[in-house]
Amino acid sequence: MRELTPDLGHAGLRFNPAYLFDFLQNPVRVRHHIGRARMPGFHLSERESLALTLYLGQQTRVADAWPDFPTALATPQATQAKEGSEINGPALIAKYQCSKCHGLDTPAPQETIDLTSVAYRLNPTWVRQYLAAPYVFDGLDTKMPTYFFEPRVARKGQAAKSGETQDSNPKSEIRNPKPGSDEGWAEIVPGAAAEINALTRYLFSFNGEKRRQLEQRYREARTRHPDLTPAHGERIFRALNCVACHAFGGKETEWKNAPDLSFEGSRVRRSWLVAFLQKPTAVRPFGFYPGTGSRMPDFRLSVEEAEQLADFLSQQKGGRGSNEVGFRPRRLSAFSFAKAESLLKNKLPCLGCHRLAGQGGRIGPDLSNLKARLQPDFVYRMVRDPQHTVPGTVMPRHDLPPKRLELIVHFLLQQAAPQVEPAYLSLVAHPPLFYDDGAGTDALYLKYCAACHGPTGHADGFNAAFLPVKPTRHADAAYLSQRPDDTLFDGIFAGGAILNKSHTMPAWGGTLSREQIRALVAHLRKLCRCTEPEWANNKVK
Repeated sequence: MRELTPDLGHAGLRFNPAYLFDFLQNPVRVRHHIGRARMPGFHLSERESLALTLYLGQQTRVADAWPDFPTALATPQATQAKEGSEINGPALIAKYQCSKCHGLDTPAPQETIDLTSVAYRLNPTWVRQYLAAPYVFDGLDTKMPTYFFEPRVARKGQAAKSGETQDSNPKSEIRNPKPGSDEGWAEIVPGAAAEINALTRYLFSFNGEKRRQLEQRYREARTRHPDLTPAHGERIFRALNCVACHAFGGKETEWKNAPDLSFEGSRVRRSWLVAFLQKPTAVRPFGFYPGTGSRMPDFRLSVEEAEQLADFLSQQKGGRGSNEVGFRPRRLSAFSFAKAESLLKNKLPCLGCHRLAGQGGRIGPDLSNLKARLQPDFVYRMVRDPQHTVPGTVMPRHDLPPKRLELIVHFLLQQAAPQVEPAYLSLVAHPPLFYDDGAGTDALYLKYCAACHGPTGHADGFNAAFLPVKPTRHADAAYLSQRPDDTLFDGIFAGGAILNKSHTMPAWGGTLSREQIRALVAHLRKLCRCTEPEWANNKVK
């Protein structure tokens, strides 16, 4: 896929930022050579798309071994066609047979783009340089012909024009031209630079009004959001895993930040899946791993595509997540229903992470009308033993007596509370977190604690605003210095209720080892820069 999509490592050279800003919010098909693949939408707000545009605008990396472009192409030129120009744009289109591969005010062939979109999508300087040497940006295997210039270098299957022998690594043979000179290039056709400039002016004579409208909207957005920086966009770029489909300086996907689909047929109902694939919504408002900000892309699937994909996914029933136990829901009495509801709201920690009827956290999926989304057997197994059912999940295990476990699951599968329209949390207002499971206690804290307590312990995690009680500030030395390590251990192991704190703080004793909990206690001491009271460590005389 990365060989078929634009290399974002030089996005700042290539794209008109006003176009990028609009495209990120409203992706449309540009390339027709990648089959059913397409650029999805990521539910980006104006602020998010602007931040991402600012970051991409800074990306100007190209293969650094290539010589400077010919001076006639390296600086901005007028892009409007000049009256009485000696070189005619349409004649050049005919000369180089551009319309054989590209659309030009006509439907584009399936393997290329419409050239009339160049005027609002791309930067004129990049277009000139691309026409001069497409392989600089696309690699030596590009399908775009080289009509105008070649570097004085051996290329695949050719000998260097200077008579040197062929080399499998042409970049190693490039001359080092003097700054500002054209020594590193050889014309393929006479007057190559003049033809490139004329062709660029012609391409930018299309869609001028659309470009002006895009640039006006972009300027207005910059005025509305002067606080945004490329650093905001970089975090969004990582959260959305853009390198999964785009080349970007050799970077690879950091992790698989989405549910395992190998047992999707044992997890969800097909009817829900078909609707979800057509219009994805925020099942997990701030990332599959809480805090990472990952989102389900919207591929704008047709009904037929969604049906086909749902059929395929419904057949996937492998892995530990498919070990059915034969649970069958039953209808609760009014008393049992009210009892279960009271337990969820007043005793159990579930609503610290999940919403129910509009109330609760934003870490996990909304529990409202759960029966429309999930298979009953999966719900039972997930509540009973989440780590075994979905390895790697952050959902803690809560040891419930068998009858209470069944009561809660029956309630979840019976209640039909109206679901509030789900929405993703802002990737600008809440900087995404990135961590490696094997990277020690810092990562452990980010994964299990930072959603509520904040990445640095200031009680400012993305989920904190949705809790009935503000989380403890782990960076508060005055408070934590009065709490023994044993007390902190108990709170993590058994949950907030055991310390007369909020019941929405879950017990992690069934999920984390004792060594991990002791390591987290030590991490809290780093955050507060304090120690336990003297009386707690036998220093009192």
